[in-house]
Amino acid sequence: MKLSVVMSVYNDSKTVSKAVESILNQTFTDFEFIIINDGSTDNTASIIKDHQRKDKRIVFFNNDNFGLARSLNLGIKNAKGEYIARQDADDISLPDRFKYQIQFLDRNRIIGFVGCNCVIIDTNGSFLNLVQISDNPKKNTSRLKNHNIFCHGSMMFRKELLNKISGYREFFKYAQDYDLYLRLIELSQSS
Repeated sequence: MKLSVVMSVYNDSKTVSKAVESILNQTFTDFEFIIINDGSTDNTASIIKDHQRKDKRIVFFNNDNFGLARSLNLGIKNAKGEYIARQDADDISLPDRFKYQIQFLDRNRIIGFVGCNCVIIDTNGSFLNLVQISDNPKKNTSRLKNHNIFCHGSMMFRKELLNKISGYREFFKYAQDYDLYLRLIELSQSS
């Protein structure tokens, strides 16, 4: 399998449907969608199960509240794809995201992970900010050493590299994504 999408959810009943639909409506369709319910106390799990009944690409795990990093590591461990894409429960991915990221990684074997531009919106969908990523991998890698330039929910990684660094460090409650990127650039470039 080419791609596994990993998403952890926790009490995201207001946003998770749009996030899931934006993944299921990708133009690149050969993927599994691993969703880990991290102990939600609202109806997030039932919303995901409804989507799973309609689309068999969804692989659902229902856990106690492990925390984000541990839940993501569970998803990565169970992933069958060559690449791992991230999506958060309040993200909306444009339909060609996977197509372009996979094409880029397939053509650039030296690149270990890739992010993309993202629009930051509020809970009503109104524009707040635009995060733009350079198309120069060396520049991105250099900038990453000083601050986090990526939106976590826009990332795609080579699974073999995630395995080499043992995924996310679970003792990080925050900034586990930035820690992951810093360890990945020791093995590869980013773009």
